[in-house]
Parts: sequence; structure tokens; C-alpha cells
Amino acid sequence: QHSSSGMIHPSVGRTDGWTTARVSQAWDYSLYRPNDFKTWVEIQWTHPLWYNRRGHRLDVNTPSMVTQRVPPEQIRHSHTPSEAHRQPVLTLFHVRWGGEQPVNPVTEGAGGWGAIGSTPSDNYINGWEDNIFQTLGPTYEIYSAFIQNSAELKKLSPPLLRHLFRGQHIGALYFLWPISFQDGHEYPAYVDRPKLFDLMIQMEATGIPTRFPHQSHLYRVFASKEWTAQMCLHPLLKTPLTTQVSRQAIVSDPGKAAETAMCALRHLSETRSAWGFGPSWWPDAPRPAPVLRGVAKLGWSWEAMDVQAWRNKQELQTSLANLIEQPGSNVDLCFVQEWVEFDVEMRHFIVEPDLSNPQSLKPKRIIYTVFKSREHGSFRNFDRYDRKACLKTCFQNDDAALADAERQAEELIVRWLSWFQCITHELPTVTRFDILTKRIGPGRAAVATGELTELGGCFLGWPKGPATVFAAMLRSCFKDPLPQ
Repeated sequence: QHSSSGMIHPSVGRTDGWTTARVSQAWDYSLYRPNDFKTWVEIQWTHPLWYNRRGHRLDVNTPSMVTQRVPPEQIRHSHTPSEAHRQPVLTLFHVRWGGEQPVNPVTEGAGGWGAIGSTPSDNYINGWEDNIFQTLGPTYEIYSAFIQNSAELKKLSPPLLRHLFRGQHIGALYFLWPISFQDGHEYPAYVDRPKLFDLMIQMEATGIPTRFPHQSHLYRVFASKEWTAQMCLHPLLKTPLTTQVSRQAIVSDPGKAAETAMCALRHLSETRSAWGFGPSWWPDAPRPAPVLRGVAKLGWSWEAMDVQAWRNKQELQTSLANLIEQPGSNVDLCFVQEWVEFDVEMRHFIVEPDLSNPQSLKPKRIIYTVFKSREHGSFRNFDRYDRKACLKTCFQNDDAALADAERQAEELIVRWLSWFQCITHELPTVTRFDILTKRIGPGRAAVATGELTELGGCFLGWPKGPATVFAAMLRSCFKDPLPQ
């Protein structure tokens, strides 16, 4: 309603909802064909203030700039009672990237995000918004904040924003990636973690629930990856042994840090053996099992950017230094993890789980993937398969062994969902469980936990993934009554 909202960053305004306009050309309904936009109604927007995400004002005095064709189903008479005059059933607030460099949707390749695009991209957000309209029709509104840098997150005022929202239900969605690095990098939509979480917590304190990806406390569990170290000695959760190496140790003496990290893994292996179990993927391993190689990785990292393999102390020392000493790094620790031998990684999509309904704990889809190359020790590229191709390529056509792996994976996932109930009173709307699987003999397999992936993880070519997940996200927006 005021020019400063669009001009002064961060730009904040309504990006979806009813807006005033006038019909600018005579229209004949008998000529209307829904699939031909040239037969739609031509209108001119009459609202005086329009800005793009970068804060540039639209010249409303130039007719071509405010003229558009819209389907007649999206038009209501201004003086006739309709949805346009009613309280919206839902108001959403989207926090998204508005910098000069757009987000690359990374749609191509086996490791790409597919047509829906990466989470912060326009492709993904447009797909989500299309799903809302197809489901609810013109009964909702969306306000958006376009962020150009991390500092702008602190300029948003949740109490004032709350006064804007008129919906019967409200929710906030954060289409950004929190990292432990200062601004100044070349990656759009990557923002300083503490600043994003400060905003999320303040929004939640104002009664604006987070609907994407997760409530702030649960999102922290996923993104920090600290669960790997916390749960690696639990025999039922089959997590690789993991220790956390402080940044100060790496900076002071990376060689000593590598040596003590490997020593910590040996001690963990001894403890695991003393507690009566060994590595799940190596059933005949000696006790304690030797830890001769592994991976080093960072939390608060995305798209497998900060995962490096090591095979000896020197390689671990190099990986620790490379991961910690990146430009602008505010990283406080690095994870060092034992290596897991596996044939295939099974990605299980669990949607709207309910521990009282066993059927809801079954995966909506399983994607089978195998990393095919390592770039400088990092894992970036992989092949993905359906079950039939996985059986042939990875499991020597041993259907019984693959079925055994799938059974064990589902049991493991139920255990993790039960653990989630400790972390949050409401189970996550969507989680992708990445389970590492190895055939260990005829009709037999072993499994281990690879990753717990938050809502917003890559669909990995699942054709019905976006529609399934977006529908669950939208349902989650209606599960709570509006705070009074």
C-alpha cells in the first residue's frame, strides 16, 4: 500500500490475492477456449503501486505494462459479493531470494532437481503456488519478502507482519538455505544461519507457524547433522560412528586433529563392541571393528557440497583443513565419520506419518541411487534407478536380498520416527530417509542410516513427488486454529 514497501529492501508485498482491475476490451464468452490465452479476458490492473523483487517500480502509466489476459474464472465484479470480499481461508508469508543473481533451479542431470527445480528457485515456488491455486481456488493470499542478503532478515518485524495477515489460517515458509558462512559468497539464497533462525523464532513467537520446512527447533536437528554423533552408539538406529572435531583443534594443528579424530573413532568402535554390537553393514567384522577410512563433512551444508572421503591420516588432515578454512567460514566443528560399505542408497519418502497408523509409515516412494564419481574426494554425481534396474545393477538379481533390505529399512525408519517424537510433539510432514544398503549373501542384506533429509529435499526424479508433497504441505497449513 506504500511505495517504501517495494522500494526499500527487503521488498515486502502481496504477491497473490485479489487485486483491482478493469476489463479493457470487449469479450465474447462464446469465443473462449481455456487452452488459448488469446481468448481470455483482457484486463488492466488499476492498483497504483507495483514493484518487482529488486525494488524497481512498474510504470503504471504505460498501458502495456499493466495489461494482461486472465481466465474469466479469475474475475469477479467489484460490487457483487464473492470470495474477493471474504476473509481469505489462508494467508501465507513466503521468505525468498530477491538478489541480483537468481537461484539456479538445477533441473538437469541424474543429480539434478528435475523440472520442479531446487527449493529456493522460482521453479519450485511457482510449482507450490500453482498447487495452492488448483486446490483452494481464489480464496487465499500470499505475502512475500524478497531478501538480497542475510542482514535484511533482521529488518522484518514479525509483530507488524502479523497485522497484515487476514486469513482464517496463517503460515510462514522459508525458501532459503541457512549456512555457517558470512555473506559475500557466490551462492544465491544461501544465508547466515543465526539470522534466519532468529527470524523464524520471532515469527513463531508471534503466532505465525512455520509450514516450510519445519518448526525452527526441528529444522535445527535436520540441518545441523548433530544427530549423527548423538545417536551413533544406539544399536537400533544403525548410524555410522561419528565424532565432532572442534574448529580450534583443526586451526591449531590439523595433523593432530586428524590423529585424535581417528583415535576417537577407534574408542567409539571399542565401546560399540563392548556394548554388544558391531557395524550393521559388516556382520562378520572383528570386534572391535577397525576404522581405516571414512568421510569428513559439515553441518548446515547443502547439495553434498561439504562431504569429503578420507583413507588415511594425511587425507583426513587435508579434508579437515579444506572444509574449515573456506572463505567467510563461521563453522565451529567438523564431523568425522566411519566409512560405510554399501551397494545402493535407498531414498524413502515418508509423507504425513502417524505412529498410530502403521500404513502411514510406509514410504510413498523409494528411489535407488549409486554415486558414480567423486570430485576431489567429494560426492556430487550419482545414478538413480527404479527397483527393477537396481535389482539387476546393484543386487545381482537377488530379489530376496533386496526385499530383505527394504524390510529392514522400513523397520529402521519406524524407529527413527519414534525417536522424532522425542524431538517434536508433531511428526514432520515429510521426511526423506536415505538408507545405505548392502547385499551380504543370497537372500540377505544389511542396512545403515545414511541421512535424515528435511522437507524440501530433492525429489530425485519422483514424477508424483511435487504434487504429493505440496498437497501434504498445504494440508499442514490448516491443522492448527488461528491464535486469538
